Amino acid sequence: MKKLIRNLLLVLLLAVFLVPASEADAAYYCVPWGKVYLGEPFTYFEMPDIYNQIWVSSYLRGKPVIILTAHRYQRYEVLKWAESFRQDFAANDKAYVLWVVNLNKFPWTTSRETIVNQWRYFNPPVPMLLDWNGVIGKSLKINYNIPNIIVLDAYGRLVMHEMHSYTPDVYRAVANRIRWFLPRRVGSSGKVGYSM
Repeated sequence: MKKLIRNLLLVLLLAVFLVPASEADAAYYCVPWGKVYLGEPFTYFEMPDIYNQIWVSSYLRGKPVIILTAHRYQRYEVLKWAESFRQDFAANDKAYVLWVVNLNKFPWTTSRETIVNQWRYFNPPVPMLLDWNGVIGKSLKINYNIPNIIVLDAYGRLVMHEMHSYTPDVYRAVANRIRWFLPRRVGSSGKVGYSM
């Protein structure tokens, strides 16, 4: 009898530790973490930003999504990209521009509250999402040593993933490529063009 009770308690204890605590955790554990290729639907994500607003990938539809990510030591380089993309795409509501910070392997001696406060103090010009599970990095096998520019189209498909250091010329080239993914509009002459 004691052995049966002990085994039942052990099973219950394992169930408590192995069952995801929320829907976000359940989605995280169900993802196969295979690399996403161009043209494929991007991995579902649900992440808080530094002000505790939750961003859900399936709600970001109707316009392109530009995701910036890199190692925290690259933050000033990513900041240049974020400011430029904000001016050209987010300020006039042509695209979502998000900065995603991978916090999957932050130092165990640092609390989450401290990390969030440090990024709030940094005051990024675009929404900064906290990727506690490394969803973006695992989906694209990202090299965080250089800024990554990831673009999803209006339907959530991966259409671009490039890595560049910031220069005005490189920014112009990347921005021109992103303009091809903006929603089309029909002009008064009946010709189809892109929003500029």
